[in-house]
Amino acid sequence: MSAALPLLILGFPIVGAVLLAGRGWRWPRTLTKLVGPGAVWLSFLVVLAAFYTSSYGDFTYWRWIKSGPFDVPMNLQLDHLSLFMCLVITGVGALITTYAVGYMGHEDDPSYARFFCYMDVFVFSMLLLVLAGNFVFLIVGWAGVGLSSYLLIGFYYWRPSAVVAARKAFVMNVVGDVGMILGTFVLFFQVHATTYSAVFKAIPRQDSGALELAAFLFLVGAIAKSAQIPLHTWLPDAMEGPTPVSALIHAATMVTAGVYLVGRLHPLYDVAIYAHAAVALIGAVSALVAASIAIVQTDIKRVLAYSTMSQIGYMFVAVGIGAYSAAFFHLLAHAFFKALLFMSAGNVIHAMDDNQDMRVYGGLWRQLRPTSISFLVGSLALVGVIPFVGFWSKELILGSAFSAGGNPVAVYAWGIGFLTALLTGFYTGRMWWLAFWGQPSERRPVAHPHEAPRVMLVPVIVLAVLSTVGGFIQTTALGLGPHLVDDFLAPAVGVFKAENPFALVLGITTMLLAALLFLTAYLFYVPLGERVAGFWDRLAEVSVSHPRPWSARFPRLQLLLERKLYFDELYDAVFVRPLDWLAVEGERFFDVPVVEGSLSGVATLVQDSAGGLSWVENGFFRRYALVFMGGAVLAGLLLVFIASRG
Repeated sequence: MSAALPLLILGFPIVGAVLLAGRGWRWPRTLTKLVGPGAVWLSFLVVLAAFYTSSYGDFTYWRWIKSGPFDVPMNLQLDHLSLFMCLVITGVGALITTYAVGYMGHEDDPSYARFFCYMDVFVFSMLLLVLAGNFVFLIVGWAGVGLSSYLLIGFYYWRPSAVVAARKAFVMNVVGDVGMILGTFVLFFQVHATTYSAVFKAIPRQDSGALELAAFLFLVGAIAKSAQIPLHTWLPDAMEGPTPVSALIHAATMVTAGVYLVGRLHPLYDVAIYAHAAVALIGAVSALVAASIAIVQTDIKRVLAYSTMSQIGYMFVAVGIGAYSAAFFHLLAHAFFKALLFMSAGNVIHAMDDNQDMRVYGGLWRQLRPTSISFLVGSLALVGVIPFVGFWSKELILGSAFSAGGNPVAVYAWGIGFLTALLTGFYTGRMWWLAFWGQPSERRPVAHPHEAPRVMLVPVIVLAVLSTVGGFIQTTALGLGPHLVDDFLAPAVGVFKAENPFALVLGITTMLLAALLFLTAYLFYVPLGERVAGFWDRLAEVSVSHPRPWSARFPRLQLLLERKLYFDELYDAVFVRPLDWLAVEGERFFDVPVVEGSLSGVATLVQDSAGGLSWVENGFFRRYALVFMGGAVLAGLLLVFIASRG
């Protein structure tokens, strides 16, 4: 029975996708609403059954490929780590697909079924990625996630911007796929095995060039999928997809695949010390860069996209210093509050007639109160304010980095993470005060917006509750209380032991400063005449003048951040333009004269030959008889010649 559970977890989403692909466009919409989210909910129930029955194991069903030492079984691994990931994928995924029932309600029937088909394919691919028991199935799931994300990002295929964004995401992820494949080859040639259990047993205890190479190649795949520097530029553009796609793929599941990969391959990274340190450094730099760029974004979904990149950077820091359970705790917390933020933003976008510029919102607190409260809960969790879940997980990472004595990389990562936390408080406050407080903007597209329907509000409220109380399953950021995530994941990733008496003080200080910057954004972005009476009015009275926007003081820095540090322009100059030039010149000097010329030459030769032989077909019998006799004579002479040679 235990062996059947992984198959059922995978089976329900793929069956739902097949049904929707085959008959969904002919079904009544009600049936699509049941099958699309229902497949994910059923998978979630099976995951819960596996959790409560402790059905762990490495289940081999049959041998798929056997060629010499290359032995690939059909095996799925259900351990504490994969079960943890399945809980996140199916639990949060089920809430998001339910939310999508209402959000996508305006689509016509074929597109409606197509959307849920793509969603189920994505959930299946992500589940295969985390349940795979060998590197080949890992790559299959990895590629499936890339394909389904391409389909979902480009769902609105009639929009050129969506097509370009989907193509950009696909190309970036393929770069990572190549790294994954090459890393698998390097490991296979070293240990002659493909299954996790066999590979991890055969990995030597001492670092080597081959292990470092394999670890760095896998890191390429991780940073591409998780949108870390330098393969991060696809993530903000991916906001062209529907908002439920952003919530599922770019908040709760796909972008965390890189974190899962490093955690799954921790026996390799624990040995490959240079690649392991690179994970932490890349994560720290990505977190800081993304938080800086988020300060100047005006599209509410792009702010959340860069926030996602920044929070994934925290997870990379944690797995890079060996604090694996802290990383996965933040992965869980991030799934709660970031899915909440994206879905709440979706409610606002729905109410604002699909306008995503938060500068034209304002005053939504009075008109969309449930969504405004939910967005505020998600924002405070993102900032890391106690008691919300983000405080417990983020401070656990920063505390682990600060306490990792003897690891200079961890100290640098902590410093960058501390600065990033402060920037997070400011840009999150800017986003909330601009969108929800003050007076309605004169440019607002809808004067009297309506709250989202229940099918969209209920999942948002559930996630708001989880974002509020979910952190209490592990409160070790304060040095006391339960540590359920550590205990659950210990059999899979071990225990990170590091204690420092100053970690708690620094954690509280970080939270207070981040919260203060959240409030400071109020002074910058809410005009004096629109501020609420009370404390802030009194604060405004004692202030000398209304603070000018920081961008007015640093216009060059503003431009640098608005252009996203010119990463896109750099890639365009280094890769896109040279390849375009090579394609044009190749067409001019090789494709047209050689390839097309050879084909045209053959066609011309055949045509001329046919024209030359057409004289024999004039309708006179005597000419046909002459040709026949001539052919017979030639055939006879040929036979005589062959016989004489023999």
